[in-house]
Amino acid sequence: MEQALATSDRAGVATFVMRAREYLVALKSEDGILTLHTLHWADEIRDPREEVPDLPAASDTKTSAKETKMAEQLISALGTHWDPGEFHDTYQEKVAALVEAKRSGETVEKAEPPAEATNVVDLTEALRASVERARGGGKRARPQKAALESLTKAELYEKAASEGIPGRSGMTRDELREALGGTGTGSGTDTGTGKAA
Repeated sequence: MEQALATSDRAGVATFVMRAREYLVALKSEDGILTLHTLHWADEIRDPREEVPDLPAASDTKTSAKETKMAEQLISALGTHWDPGEFHDTYQEKVAALVEAKRSGETVEKAEPPAEATNVVDLTEALRASVERARGGGKRARPQKAALESLTKAELYEKAASEGIPGRSGMTRDELREALGGTGTGSGTDTGTGKAA
C-alpha cells in the first residue's frame, strides 16, 4: 500500500476510531512510511465572515506602498534556513522543571501577575526599527532606562529575544530590564543565563 501510494503520488482519505471517536484522515506515503493526517469534517469548517460579521475585508485595509515595501524588506532581511530542531516546547520544559523542583522539595514561586497595559505602539515605527535592526546586523544601541520602565514583561521579553539575550525565558520583568541595559532591582541574577549568581 505504501509503495503504491508513493509511486502514484496520491493520498487516500479514510476514517478510523481512536479513543471512542471517529476521525477523518488523509493516508499518505512519506519517506517509506504510511502516515495519517487528521482532517476536519465538513461541518467543522466555518466561514470566518459568518462567525465574525465585522471582520474587515482585505479591500478595507489601506496599506501604503512604503509600508508594504518595509514589510517586504523585513521579511527578506529576517529570512533564514528553517531548522525544526532549533525549536522546542518551552512550556513542556517549564512544567517538567516545576515537577522536578516539587519532587526534590524546592519551593516553587508563583508566576508574576500579568502586567498592566501600557503605551500604544506605532506599528509603522516598530516595523521601520525592525528593518533597521535587521539591516544593521551587529550590536544595536541599548534602549534607554526610561523607555524600558514603561514596557510590560511581554514587551521586554520580545526585545530580549530580538537582541538574542540567553536565559530570557526564566527572567523576571526586572531581570529582563536589567539585561536590556536598564536598572532592575539588583536581584543578583546572571543575565547571561537567567539563573541566580
